[in-house]
Amino acid sequence: MCRVGVRYRAIEVSKDHKPDDPKEKARIEANGGRVFAIQYDDGVDGPARVWLKHADIPGLAMSRSLGDLVAHTAGVSSEPEIFEVKLSPGEHCFLVSASDGLWEFMTSQEVVDIVASFAKPQDAVSALMKESKRRWLDEEEVVDDTTICVACIGGWKGGNGAI
Repeated sequence: MCRVGVRYRAIEVSKDHKPDDPKEKARIEANGGRVFAIQYDDGVDGPARVWLKHADIPGLAMSRSLGDLVAHTAGVSSEPEIFEVKLSPGEHCFLVSASDGLWEFMTSQEVVDIVASFAKPQDAVSALMKESKRRWLDEEEVVDDTTICVACIGGWKGGNGAI
């Protein structure tokens, strides 16, 4: 979420659900799953992933997911964590909700800075997609699935920093 002050400032309103987060890992292991990262041929470890107790599937790099029945048998949950934030138009100007495809290589402040530079949310989303893809390709040979939504909150005009 973006808060207005002397400049636009990113405010975290959620947390990533990574399998190696101690709380998430404990829940997965208590429900019959395993968490470990595969080491690739080049010696680099991949991200921590969720696996069945006795098989190297599904290999999911997140600890929460909707509709993945195999992953759910390994302790992955579809139960959301709920965060409440009191919105104040004039203090908060937009919210960016996105999948890990955006957040993997971009900080919340970088995302806020990009969105704030556009007058239209759809233009901000296009710029975020382009920058996210560029950063993925700088780091990997493939680009993760990416979903981005920008929601305006009370009076954000964007583009020139005006509210």
